[in-house]
Amino acid sequence: MLPKAILPALPACSLVAGLLCAAAAATAEPLPRSHIASPEVYTVIAENEQYLVIAATWKPGQKDKPHAHASSGVYVLTDCSLRYYNADGKLLAEGHPVAGRAVVQNPIAGHIVENVGNGDCKLIMFEPK
Repeated sequence: MLPKAILPALPACSLVAGLLCAAAAATAEPLPRSHIASPEVYTVIAENEQYLVIAATWKPGQKDKPHAHASSGVYVLTDCSLRYYNADGKLLAEGHPVAGRAVVQNPIAGHIVENVGNGDCKLIMFEPK
């Protein structure tokens, strides 16, 4: 979870399972979805006309590229230690998603996630197309 000092600054967003809902950085163009921005982290493992099922794996020290998420469901597979940055790379917080936690969250604005733990961080995401 994010420190309580950061949570009030994010009223329109849902933060669950250690995933960051950050204020969007002002950009001229919208940020890509996770699986487009960082296919080395996010892999589409199933899809139909309406939904994507995405497996996310960050290796220790790995940081993804700036991206955004639609409303989604998330299931955390492994305990994780993550740092969350805004889309411009400014550190916002650290989080520690716990294996076995399942959540549904609102869209998440532009952000970057870094695995600062010693093991792989793995989760499954369910997003509309």
